[in-house]
Amino acid sequence: MKFSKSIISCAIVLALTHSVSAFAEDSQKASADDKAVSTSALAQIERVAGQTNELKLSQTSAAGGNSLATTQTGESNLTDITTVGDNNDTAVAQNGAGNVALITTTGNGNTQSYEQDGEANGALTELTGDENNVSVTQSGTGVLGINNEAINVVSGNGNDISVTQGSGGHWFYNNDMQGDANQVSVTQQGSWNETTLETVQGDANQIEISQDGFYNQFTVSQLQGNDNEIESEQIGDLNIVEVEELTGDENSIDIEQFGDSNKFASSLFSGEDNEVEIIQNGDENQIAADVVGNGNEFLAYQNGNGNESYLGVVGDGNDFTAVQLGNENSAHLANFNGSDNNIDVVQSGDLNQLIVQSSYPDNSLSSDNNDVAIVQEGTFNGVAVTMSSVVESANNQVDIAQNGELNAIDLMLEGSGNAIEVLQQGNNNFVAGIDSGAFIIMGDDNVLSINQFGNGNLVEGGLNGSGQNISITQTGDNNVATIVQQ
Repeated sequence: MKFSKSIISCAIVLALTHSVSAFAEDSQKASADDKAVSTSALAQIERVAGQTNELKLSQTSAAGGNSLATTQTGESNLTDITTVGDNNDTAVAQNGAGNVALITTTGNGNTQSYEQDGEANGALTELTGDENNVSVTQSGTGVLGINNEAINVVSGNGNDISVTQGSGGHWFYNNDMQGDANQVSVTQQGSWNETTLETVQGDANQIEISQDGFYNQFTVSQLQGNDNEIESEQIGDLNIVEVEELTGDENSIDIEQFGDSNKFASSLFSGEDNEVEIIQNGDENQIAADVVGNGNEFLAYQNGNGNESYLGVVGDGNDFTAVQLGNENSAHLANFNGSDNNIDVVQSGDLNQLIVQSSYPDNSLSSDNNDVAIVQEGTFNGVAVTMSSVVESANNQVDIAQNGELNAIDLMLEGSGNAIEVLQQGNNNFVAGIDSGAFIIMGDDNVLSINQFGNGNLVEGGLNGSGQNISITQTGDNNVATIVQQ
């Protein structure tokens, strides 16, 4: 059962006391809009019954050097601290249920640490300045909606934010981060964990997410900047990582998922020299990525059953690598438009399907100097390679190796100077064409080499042009080879 979890922004403090109602209005921007079933104290309309201790403190220092340590024990406690100045130290400890820490800091070099032990606790930090350190530790045994929440809004450079949540249902939101060289580290242990980065703007930011549980989710809504690094590790079931928008150059994304029903999805990456690496180990995994730019690198590794991959790009000099080990895997690599791309695909198992499309979906665009290497091992494997069907594409290298039975290859290349090498080992392998469609290689000075070892193999044909170099080798029984040149 999937629970709807949302934060009510304006009610953050209205739920606490009239004395901090004005702050709640100012903090509305720091909250998500739809967290209706959240049970932490940040989202409650009424505070939890019990002790209702309140601490409100404002520190202002031109010289800096303020220090505060506070401990609250019980239920529904509030700590509201505003710090203006530099080099301030703030430590908050809250034990119990329904406690809230509201921290507003303006200045540089501040150190803030708060620990909350219990259920339905909330921590909200608004930080403006450089080289600040924020540490949030929340622990509790709540499950099924009994959760702790931490929310950060950061503006500045060189800030270090560490959030540790354990043993229950937890939510962490970095709603707005503007600045460079910021570090965000999140560790979540237990069940029903979620981490959301709403907006990250700046360069050289480092984000590390570690989650442990069966309902983990990690979402990056918007990342703008260069040389940013995102690392995510999820262990459990039903994990999801979504990067909705990334704009910039030399960004690095490293996703590791272990469990069942894992998913990585991206709407659009835009930039140059970005690196994306996704490793999934489990069943029913899915990978998707769309990129606009040049010199990008993609690595998708899946180990399990029912895996699917999609990698698409508009640009030149991109590298695609997809490795699938298991059954019923499907890989779709689409280079919408570009040249000098390298594509390497390895599939091992049964019912593997691979589609490689260059100049897709507008196949009137040319695509030159691409290198495609495909290895399939198993039964009922299929490969379809399409490189332009209107405007000629030239000097492409396509290597296909299939080992198994009932393997099929569908080729469509139009252009000159292309080199195609096919190796099939097993029985009932096909290289289609003519009545079965595809296997159309049009242009001049193409090189085609097909080697089939086994029984019942078939090579039909195509080719249209001059100066073609064709080599067909068949070893076994019931082989048929038909080549037509015009």
